[in-house]
Amino acid sequence: MPNAYRRFSLLLVGLCLVSATSALAIEPVDDADQPIPIVDCHVHLYSLDRPEGITWIAKDNKTLFRSFLPEDHQPIAKANGVQGVVVVQAGQSLPDNQWNLDVTAHNKRLYRGVVGNLSQVIGTDGFKPLFDKLCEDPRYVGYRLSGRYQTTLTDAFFRDLKLTAARGKTVDVLAGDYSLADVATIAERVPDLRIIIDHFGNLRLDGRPLDPAWVKQFQAVAQRPNVTCKVSALYGRVAEQPAPRDIDFYRPVLDLALESFGEDRLIFGSDWPVTRTSGDYASVVALTKAYFDGKGRGLSEKLFYKNALRFYALGELNKTD
Repeated sequence: MPNAYRRFSLLLVGLCLVSATSALAIEPVDDADQPIPIVDCHVHLYSLDRPEGITWIAKDNKTLFRSFLPEDHQPIAKANGVQGVVVVQAGQSLPDNQWNLDVTAHNKRLYRGVVGNLSQVIGTDGFKPLFDKLCEDPRYVGYRLSGRYQTTLTDAFFRDLKLTAARGKTVDVLAGDYSLADVATIAERVPDLRIIIDHFGNLRLDGRPLDPAWVKQFQAVAQRPNVTCKVSALYGRVAEQPAPRDIDFYRPVLDLALESFGEDRLIFGSDWPVTRTSGDYASVVALTKAYFDGKGRGLSEKLFYKNALRFYALGELNKTD
């Protein structure tokens, strides 16, 4: 083959590779003119047709006591610039762990992770077989502890948490049955475990100053470097619904979270569809942005997607396994 022809052929191949690579990549997000992509780390999906039923929503709740499935959520995500989602299981039904994986399997590019709920079996002989099975799907990023079935934090409980850490999986904690002091103890006993407290530690806001005793517990758990705080369910934190839309109402807890956890351990979550109690999805995003955008683009990028990708090990936004 003549040298000139060979060089021309190599040039064409190189141009084709560059073109293909460019087509696969998303638009750069470091440009200040580009909107910041969102990875929403707290979305609930559920169906009234499930045999186990829905036990965490009152039947007379006309807003929430209905099925919410991917076909309900996907248009909302697209309209609000959501490029990744972590689905969090709200109820404690064990079969719903697999159901959440199955119902989102058609759109792995959007539904990048599932946080199940193993409250009923952690610390029992039933934990490992179920956990092993669920972990066969790489999108099973961890599980939630929202209900407590043991009076003490047993050796078997910590055994299962250590297994979770060894697998590189995460634990969401809905404070309540497990106190913030419990979370601090878990974080100390299992320092390799990535823990995230949902909804600011399940705080309730009523417009009065934050309870000093609660603030002390919140700051104490923030001292553990393996604990992250989910900036989620802002509307849901409010004692009386519908919740205010004024960012100043939420500023005390947002200030505290940022001061306590720092910019690298805060992650955004909408709490959709529970957000519908007080407003639409866009208003939740706008409310959160109203606070964090004022702190600089770098912080907003960490809150809305960079910290989530790292914490839940979700990979890159423009790639799907």
